Formats: sequence, C-alpha cells, structure tokens
Amino acid sequence: MDDALSEPEAAALIFDHSMCRGRVGRIGVELEWFVLPLGDASRRADSAESVRLACLLGDQLPRGSRISWEPGGQLELSGAPFDSVSDCVTAVAADIAVLRDRARAAGARLLGAGLDSRPPCFSVPLPRYQALRRYYARLGHEGDTLLCNTASVQVNVEAGDGSAGWRGRSRRWLLANSLGPALMAMFANSPAPRGREGALSDSSGRQSLRFRTDPFRTGPLPCDGDPRETWTQYALDAQVVGIRRTTPLDSPAAWDPAPAGLTLRRWLRGAGPRAVRPVDVFHHLKSLVPPVRACGHLELRMIDAQQGDDWMVPLAVVAALLDDEPTSDAAASVVATRSPVPTRRDWVDAARHGLADPQLAALARETMTLALSGLKRLGVPPEVYGTVERFAEHHTLRGLAPAHTRQPAHTRQLEREACPAVPEGVTAS
Repeated sequence: MDDALSEPEAAALIFDHSMCRGRVGRIGVELEWFVLPLGDASRRADSAESVRLACLLGDQLPRGSRISWEPGGQLELSGAPFDSVSDCVTAVAADIAVLRDRARAAGARLLGAGLDSRPPCFSVPLPRYQALRRYYARLGHEGDTLLCNTASVQVNVEAGDGSAGWRGRSRRWLLANSLGPALMAMFANSPAPRGREGALSDSSGRQSLRFRTDPFRTGPLPCDGDPRETWTQYALDAQVVGIRRTTPLDSPAAWDPAPAGLTLRRWLRGAGPRAVRPVDVFHHLKSLVPPVRACGHLELRMIDAQQGDDWMVPLAVVAALLDDEPTSDAAASVVATRSPVPTRRDWVDAARHGLADPQLAALARETMTLALSGLKRLGVPPEVYGTVERFAEHHTLRGLAPAHTRQPAHTRQLEREACPAVPEGVTAS
C-alpha cells in the first residue's frame, strides 16, 4: 500500500503529533454524565425515551459544544477550546443550561458522578466501541463496567513549547503528572466498595477500575526525559485494540479483533494481518487512556465527573496551576520539595485512599491554595472564583473529597433489564 508505514515513520508520526502545539493559554473541557429518567433514577431509559432524548439533544449546542454518547449511554459534552478559562467556563455553562433544559423536556436528568453501580449495559454499539469491548473481554470481566459505567471531567490544556520555563512542554508534562494523584484525590467522586465485606470504599472507584482493567494502557507514564519520546515508546509498546478493515469503512463489522498480544511495534514489524497506515496509528492513539494523554495538547483524564456545577472547579484549578506563571512556578517548587515523581503504586494508592492519606491531603490543600491565588491573577468571574472557594472550604481544606460526602450512585441492588440501543444516526464520540 502506498501509505504503509515503517516503524521509524510511525515513531516519527507519533513523536511529532504528541505535543505539536507550541503555545500555552488555550483551555477546554469535556464532561460526561449518566442519564436518568425523571421519577425513577434506578432504571435505564427505555427505547422510546432514548429516541426522544437523542432527538431533543441534537449533536451541537449554541456556544459550540458537541454532544456525543459513550458505550453505556453516558452523555458527553465536548467544549470548544478557548483563549482563557473565563471564556471557557462562560460558554460551557451556557451550553450546559441548554442541555439540561433539553434533557428535562425529554423526561431525563443528568447525574454528575464518576461511577454508576447499576449493572453495565452496552447500549451504543459503534464498531470502535465493539472493538474495545472485545479487547477488554480478553483481560477480565470488568471491561463493560469500565466502558459503560464511568464518567469523568477531562481538562484539555496546551502542551507548551521547547523552553525551559513554565511554558515548556517538559515542565507542563511534569506538573500534570506529578500533581495528578492529588488532583484525582481532590476531585474523587466515585466511592466504590472494596473487598467482599464492602467495609472499605475506594475514593475514586472509577480510577481504581481503570488501573486494574488494563494496567499498561491506563497507567501513568514517566515524567523524566523528553515527554514526546516517552509518549512515542509507550504508544509503540501498547497493545492494539482492533484492526479496521480497509473497506467498507461504514460497515457495522468494520473492525476485526487484533491478534492477542499484538502491540503497535510488533504490527509495524510485520506481525499483523496487513501493513500499518497513518489512520491506524491515530486510531491506536485514541484508544490509549493514561491519566495524562498527549494528543497535540495534554488531556488530564484522572478527574471524576462532578455534581452540579462543580465541573468548573477542576477546570479552574488546572488552568491556574498550568497557565498562570507565578502559580506554575510555585507548583513546580512544591513538586520538587514535597511531591517526588509519583510511581504507579502512588497513583493506585491515591485512587484507593484519596485524601484520607495525610501527605496527599496536605499536598491537595497546598495545591488548592496556590490555585485560588492564581485564579485572582487570571481574572475569572466572581461567581467562578466563589464556586472554587466554596469547594475548597467544604472539601479540600477539610481533607475531604466529594466521595466522602455522598453515597455511591444507585446503591440498591438492581435487576438486569433489557438494554435499549441508542438509535441509528445518533452521534457518538
């Protein structure tokens, strides 16, 4: 094939794409919710309700946010990138207000929580999602729960340039990964029973589930060295989820299972059923879900979905830590003195214990205090600053996360019920 890639060509493509936007300041957010029928939060929407909801929601909102669907019918809002956190919050909040009104008109409401304890229900059968489902089925029994019963707040920031200071990609990569466990613990909102007795509860059950389902694909990456090279080697050594057929591209069976154990590197060396094309590389990159993902910009993926309007808190905190120079410098000093580069064990423990760990709680308090100062310099609207301040006073500064003040979503035992599929033509991410 004319566009077949060699291993060096694929490595160069991944390297060049990983952090290709040499700037700072622009920021965006992606939000997920569970959709609950009004009047009975314990059940899933039936087919008629799903059709009505999909028709009323459409696929785009007035301020530019796009709507899509996750495998279990979770609703996702993908906001456009903006030049400031203030503009981002203002636009996304306006789109959420429209989205909530449309959902109510369709007889549904949106629940912000990291983990749904109802039995998983695979209701968006896109070929790519089916490929993911088959892949995770090889690794254990929790793949459907991971795909169908989790929801997050994803903050997107620019990757930075080649400089050594706060604008530099190495500094931004280091901060995002080193402060990641504290951010995960600060915004943990998915309490999940641990063990047979259920006496203990993981603070971020969503992230614990991610870490144990596929440790390599979902695990953290090293912070030292050139982050582009780190990302490139990680991507090459990750297993391939599925192989898309060359034709027909719109077929429901357009993805074939990848041979067991096939990494992208092995595929490039001839172990796959055909040559690797550039589009295969980008499909593969989209399937990688570490806590911090490099895809031109940086995606911070360790944060659980939040209740109500608290989604703007992690967005604002990340903006201050990475996009305000004095705050970034102070955070870098904190990382150097208080927070050694976290290991995988540190991430797993943070998901499990959250702010019950005294050292992590202290780091979260210091991080939040720095962010509040940075937000003043960034000039966020008073209502945004007030929301962050109230969250800090009610949660972080008291050593608490949302998980400590709520019960798991849908805690009572539910009977398995028929799983209606989202109708054809509905946009899915």
